[in-house]
Order: sequence, then structure tokens, then C-alpha cells
Amino acid sequence: MTREPVSHLAHKGEIYVRNAELADVDGMARCHVEAFPGRFMTEMGCAWLRRLYRFFIKHPGGVCLIGVDPNDKVVGLAVGGQPDIRNQFLGYAMVRFPGTIFSKFVTSSMVRRVLLRELRRRLGRNKRGALPSEITRLQETAVHWGNLLSICVRPECMGTGIASELIESFGRACAAKGFDRLSLTVVPENSRAIAFYKKHGWRETDRSKSSVRFILDLTDT
Repeated sequence: MTREPVSHLAHKGEIYVRNAELADVDGMARCHVEAFPGRFMTEMGCAWLRRLYRFFIKHPGGVCLIGVDPNDKVVGLAVGGQPDIRNQFLGYAMVRFPGTIFSKFVTSSMVRRVLLRELRRRLGRNKRGALPSEITRLQETAVHWGNLLSICVRPECMGTGIASELIESFGRACAAKGFDRLSLTVVPENSRAIAFYKKHGWRETDRSKSSVRFILDLTDT
């Protein structure tokens, strides 16, 4: 798939939503750090985050939107696209950031827990093949699935409506790229995010101790 411009340039006051460019990755990393303190990707550092968002921007299956203020400062982002891009990045990061991974694995119990879970998942997939799930089964049909990896706004912009502009623009951008449905996961403790996704038409399909999965059918919009 080729990258298409955002067909609807959304704005909320003086904040605009547009396609992210490579020059925006530093601002995207800083926005992520402010919005997600203590999370896995934040713990891996700004260099890791810059590479992550650069990877998504350059990937032909990526959908990367940002909210910017009049000075072009990144105040929010919504990033996703093809569901396997994150796994592709993690494979790349294992080679690009071996020192960071080792250091964080040793010093951060949270990072160690996430990396071990990822390792077990990959080993399980290699032994048994892809695990059956609703998304896996539907991906084998004509349904074209996308994924919302990350959506966030800087703390000072919370409550301004820019998050709603971002998620609505993200859905339109994904539909324009040919995606039929989107999925995302969120931790069960994040009740504010769960309410936000439900407000914007996402349907809860699965819940466990560690995650809640949502689906959005773009053919209904």
C-alpha cells in the first residue's frame, strides 16, 4: 500500500491533525514520554521511540497522524496500520539496540516482564504456529485488518478534544488505505481509555487480566 494524505485535515481551535513526517519523530517521542510515563516503550528511551515512529512512518502499511499547535509542536499522535509492523520493529530493535535491551532487562522489572512475555509468545508461535483467535481467523478471509498501536496527547492538551479528532481522523485514514476493521488493546485498569474507545464506536470483544481488546468496523462508518 502507498501512503495517502489525510483526506480530512481536522482542526480543534489552533491544533491541527496531519500526516506525520520523518522530521516529526523527535516531537512524537517527547509526546509519547509525557503521555505514557512508566510504560514499556517509554522506559526504552527516546532513541528507541524515535526509531519506532520512524519505522512506522517509513513503512508502506503504516498510518501515522499527529496533532500540532501553531508552532508545529507535536501535541498528540495516533499511529498504527498493518498489525505486524510492531513485531517487525521489535525484530529490528533486537539488532539495533542490544545494549539498551540488556541494560533495561537487568535494571527494570517491568521491562524484563514485557520482554520475557514477548519471548514466550514468539517461542509459542514458532512451536505451534499462529494461535487461533477472532482476528487471526478473519485475517484469513477477505477482511483487511488494521491496528491502532498508540494514541496519546500531551497532558496539557487533555480535555481539548484533540484526542477525538485524532482517533476519528485515524479511522478515516485507515479506511482510505483499504482497511476494513481495526483492533487495539488496552490494560483493564485504564478505565478512561476504555470509556473513550466505546464513545467513539469501538466494540469490546475480549477481556483478560492483562488486556482488553476492541474492534472498530470501518465498513459501518
